[in-house]
Amino acid sequence: MNEGNVSAMSSQPLLALPTDIYRLVFGHLDVADILVLRQTCKEFHELSILRSVWDTLLRRHIINQNIPIPGLDGKTLDSLSSSELEGCYRRALALRRNWTSTTPTVRRHINIDNGVPNSRIIAIVPLPERANRRIVSLSMTPGQHRVFTLQCWDVGGIIPVCLATHEMKQFRGMAVNRVACDHGDVAVLTLDLEILSIDSETVNPQQGFVTKTLIPDAQRLHALHLFSKSSFLTRDTNGLVYLWDMNTPYKRWQLQNPNIAQPRPLVDILITDNFIVASWLTTLELYIRPSESAASANNDVFLHPISIFTWPWRIDNAVMTLTHRPGPSQGRTPIDILLRFGSYYPWPLNILHHYEIRPNPDFLTDPGIGMSEHNPPYEFPPILLESIASPVRLHATTDMAIGPYGTAIWTDSHTEDYFNHSDRGQRVASTFSRYIVNDEGEEEVELSDQVATASAATVYAYHEEDSWVRVAMDEIEGRIFLGHDNGLLSVLEYA
Repeated sequence: MNEGNVSAMSSQPLLALPTDIYRLVFGHLDVADILVLRQTCKEFHELSILRSVWDTLLRRHIINQNIPIPGLDGKTLDSLSSSELEGCYRRALALRRNWTSTTPTVRRHINIDNGVPNSRIIAIVPLPERANRRIVSLSMTPGQHRVFTLQCWDVGGIIPVCLATHEMKQFRGMAVNRVACDHGDVAVLTLDLEILSIDSETVNPQQGFVTKTLIPDAQRLHALHLFSKSSFLTRDTNGLVYLWDMNTPYKRWQLQNPNIAQPRPLVDILITDNFIVASWLTTLELYIRPSESAASANNDVFLHPISIFTWPWRIDNAVMTLTHRPGPSQGRTPIDILLRFGSYYPWPLNILHHYEIRPNPDFLTDPGIGMSEHNPPYEFPPILLESIASPVRLHATTDMAIGPYGTAIWTDSHTEDYFNHSDRGQRVASTFSRYIVNDEGEEEVELSDQVATASAATVYAYHEEDSWVRVAMDEIEGRIFLGHDNGLLSVLEYA
């Protein structure tokens, strides 16, 4: 090619192709390349700020990679402008890098005094809502007559605000509604079963909890395990566990394993519109969720599991979650379980186990067939993904949580790496399971073949005390919540 041809080509307009072609090309570039091209000329700058470009990038590199987007504050992606979508992209990647690093950086640390003297935090639960701003805490004040204080906090602003507070003396249980709906936010069991909603507009926290539904004379109920939409899972005074709906409280289904005659403790429960997964003290069981018409108007109906797995040891504590996956999943994504087994001694084992229940690839979705023992929606037994060393000192308190985007988090006593003694101190540690898709678009699962180690975990925080008694998290916003034995609430933000 001679110099004349080169000169002729260089003098041609830079945008010799249609804009739609360049828009498609931009969708396949890395963000760093787009930001460089943005500075080359006016035409590329205008292309780089097109909404369609950032919508494509966000869905390809963030949503399809199962990365949560913080800071939406209840807004939908369809309502956002191009610059707002670009901001979503930047925030999501920044949080994921920080959240999964070996030693994440705390962007903001807030300590909240619950205002209840001599109290101890016994529960922290984020409310399931689009804005991801509110959490519910439950504290206990010991004494001859114990007092329980339920509070709701807005942690999304510069200063946390107590939205509602409710004091109870004859307390037997509390459950936060796992689904954001009109049936109520929190259920509390005292002499009655009270379903509360939260009035965020009131300026008086004493009036923040509003009774939405009251089910009187609940003396037959001994414990409240779950509140989901309008359904409850409760234990009666005989130790029997029942599933029932607030709209038809006279219809009940008793969860019963026919091979175990005696009542047994329920450690954690997962419920969807179609099935129930229950982790008992010694077994893991899968049930088909019955329809409303399946129960008799006068008699309780037994609900037997279609799949049963016996744990190798008795469980000390366990948490479960239905994992989040991009795109339609028909409600059958993997189920993650994080647990700590007990021992013959009065302290738990120093190892955590991460299990996964995988969807049955041969499950027939034909409505005429339905779920059954011969057509289960999930494969049993669960698969052990990882064993994690997590030392706990004698009489020390530990807690755990697991999130739908792959984070398993816990508190333990492994602080020798930070202090010159081992008689006190706690850390907040974590492992993260990445969402991996092969070339065929199928999800891959990495199984750990390493000896369990305490030094390989992500460490979010540590201190030289033993005051942390509860831990919870919000994966979407990058928040960790810690409840103290003196009523203090700590909020660690990583976004």
